[in-house]
Amino acid sequence: MVNFRREHYPFVGHTLDRDGIGLHYLDEGAGEAVVMVHGNPTWSFYYRRLVLGLRGQCRTIVPDHIGCGLSDKPDDTRYQFTLERRVAD
Repeated sequence: MVNFRREHYPFVGHTLDRDGIGLHYLDEGAGEAVVMVHGNPTWSFYYRRLVLGLRGQCRTIVPDHIGCGLSDKPDDTRYQFTLERRVAD
Protein backbone atom coordinates (compact mmCIF):
# COMPACT_ATOMS: atom_id res chain seq x y z
CA MET A 1 0.00 0.00 0.00
CA VAL A 2 1.22 3.45 -0.89
CA ASN A 3 1.35 5.78 2.11
CA PHE A 4 0.54 9.44 1.52
CA ARG A 5 -1.21 12.29 3.25
CA ARG A 6 -4.60 13.15 1.76
CA GLU A 7 -3.76 16.87 1.90
CA HIS A 8 -1.02 16.23 -0.69
CA TYR A 9 -3.23 14.04 -2.91
CA PRO A 10 -6.80 15.39 -2.59
CA PHE A 11 -8.33 13.36 -5.39
CA VAL A 12 -11.02 10.72 -5.71
CA GLY A 13 -9.48 8.00 -7.83
CA HIS A 14 -11.14 5.61 -10.23
CA THR A 15 -10.35 2.00 -11.06
CA LEU A 16 -10.48 0.26 -14.42
CA ASP A 17 -10.66 -3.54 -14.35
CA ARG A 18 -8.05 -5.11 -16.63
CA ASP A 19 -8.71 -8.86 -16.57
CA GLY A 20 -9.32 -8.82 -12.82
CA ILE A 21 -6.44 -6.43 -12.08
CA GLY A 22 -7.25 -2.89 -10.96
CA LEU A 23 -5.70 0.02 -12.85
CA HIS A 24 -6.07 3.22 -10.82
CA TYR A 25 -6.42 6.58 -12.54
CA LEU A 26 -7.36 10.19 -11.87
CA ASP A 27 -9.97 11.94 -13.99
CA GLU A 28 -10.28 15.59 -12.96
CA GLY A 29 -11.85 18.63 -14.59
CA ALA A 30 -13.84 19.00 -17.80
CA GLY A 31 -13.23 19.94 -21.41
CA GLU A 32 -10.39 18.97 -23.70
CA ALA A 33 -8.42 16.09 -22.19
CA VAL A 34 -4.76 16.03 -21.27
CA VAL A 35 -3.33 12.58 -20.50
CA MET A 36 -0.28 12.44 -18.23
CA VAL A 37 1.71 9.21 -18.19
CA HIS A 38 4.34 8.68 -15.51
CA GLY A 39 7.59 6.77 -15.89
CA ASN A 40 8.83 4.04 -13.59
CA PRO A 41 9.01 3.94 -10.60
CA THR A 42 6.70 6.95 -10.11
CA TRP A 43 2.89 7.24 -10.08
CA SER A 44 0.09 9.81 -10.48
CA PHE A 45 1.27 11.57 -7.31
CA TYR A 46 4.10 12.95 -9.49
CA TYR A 47 1.55 15.08 -11.41
CA ARG A 48 -0.57 16.19 -8.43
CA ARG A 49 0.31 19.89 -8.64
CA LEU A 50 -0.20 19.98 -12.39
CA VAL A 51 -3.61 18.29 -12.04
CA LEU A 52 -4.63 20.82 -9.38
CA GLY A 53 -3.51 23.70 -11.58
CA LEU A 54 -5.19 22.48 -14.77
CA ARG A 55 -8.45 20.94 -13.58
CA GLY A 56 -10.28 24.27 -13.88
CA GLN A 57 -9.12 24.64 -17.50
CA CYS A 58 -9.25 21.13 -18.96
CA ARG A 59 -9.82 17.48 -18.16
CA THR A 60 -6.76 15.70 -16.78
CA ILE A 61 -6.45 11.92 -16.93
CA VAL A 62 -3.55 10.33 -15.07
CA PRO A 63 -3.26 6.53 -14.91
CA ASP A 64 -1.04 4.59 -12.52
CA HIS A 65 0.66 1.76 -14.39
CA ILE A 66 -0.17 -1.73 -13.14
CA GLY A 67 2.33 -2.37 -10.37
CA CYS A 68 2.71 1.33 -9.48
CA GLY A 69 0.98 3.81 -7.20
CA LEU A 70 -2.59 2.91 -6.30
CA SER A 71 -2.99 0.30 -9.05
CA ASP A 72 -2.89 -3.39 -8.16
CA LYS A 73 0.51 -5.03 -7.84
CA PRO A 74 -0.01 -8.56 -9.12
CA ASP A 75 2.69 -11.19 -9.18
CA ASP A 76 4.12 -12.46 -12.46
CA THR A 77 1.67 -15.39 -12.58
CA ARG A 78 -1.29 -12.99 -12.88
CA TYR A 79 0.21 -10.29 -15.08
CA GLN A 80 2.79 -10.35 -17.85
CA PHE A 81 5.01 -7.30 -17.37
CA THR A 82 5.74 -6.93 -21.09
CA LEU A 83 5.73 -3.89 -23.37
CA GLU A 84 2.78 -5.30 -25.30
CA ARG A 85 0.70 -5.73 -22.15
CA ARG A 86 1.64 -2.29 -20.84
CA VAL A 87 0.60 -0.67 -24.13
CA ALA A 88 -2.69 -2.60 -24.13
CA ASP A 89 -3.46 -1.40 -20.61
